[in-house]
Amino acid sequence: MTTPPQHDVNTFARLTPSVLGQIVLAASDLCLFVSAENRVDTVLRGGALEDSIGAGWVGQQLRSVVSHDVWHKLDLLWSDQGDAASVWRHLNFIDDQGATEIPLLVRRIAADYGSSVLVCRDLRPVVRMQQKFSHAMLEMEQSFEDTRWKQHLVSAESGKPVTRGAAPKARANVAMEEAITNIGQIPLSEIIAQTGRVLEDLCIRQAFEHCDYDLSKTADMLGISSDELASRFAFETKRA
Repeated sequence: MTTPPQHDVNTFARLTPSVLGQIVLAASDLCLFVSAENRVDTVLRGGALEDSIGAGWVGQQLRSVVSHDVWHKLDLLWSDQGDAASVWRHLNFIDDQGATEIPLLVRRIAADYGSSVLVCRDLRPVVRMQQKFSHAMLEMEQSFEDTRWKQHLVSAESGKPVTRGAAPKARANVAMEEAITNIGQIPLSEIIAQTGRVLEDLCIRQAFEHCDYDLSKTADMLGISSDELASRFAFETKRA
């Protein structure tokens, strides 16, 4: 049995504040230092951040720069204990003009004297990538459907044009055909898992498009938390 490696947290104590700051920013797009009174004291922006959001947040109460409909998640960030403390939360921040909501994936790290560090990942590039991917998939699936349509212009039974199916339905049909083909080739549990992942991904993308790429609305439609949905998009996109 392999013994898991032991992490020496004292290693970080030997690093200078400048190096620690670089490490934190390398792991995030935005970093907020929040006082014990929940006031935003400092905003650090990573090099990958596409704009200068957050400049107007300094000196403001944290709740005043977060959309009121996710205030309860702020409470969760501060109350989470144990494994739950490592959970990333999807929060909508308000831009400096107070007009646009900025979706961020946030994790809180407790610091000394009641202060906190909020490590944030900007979800806007992820949302745009999902939009482009969905549009590309729709075009590809529609092209596939158009090809099938040209091959079956007339129904053998009625002599009338065959009803054109939606592109997502074609993708689901392909997944089911592949599942049937795999019978006897791989275990049933693996067939079900693979088909389930395809159908789950299809449902998520359809809901995302239907909700005009709004994370919170999509999560509500799917009956899952926006934290789970945002984490899935953020981390699976990075792996891809």
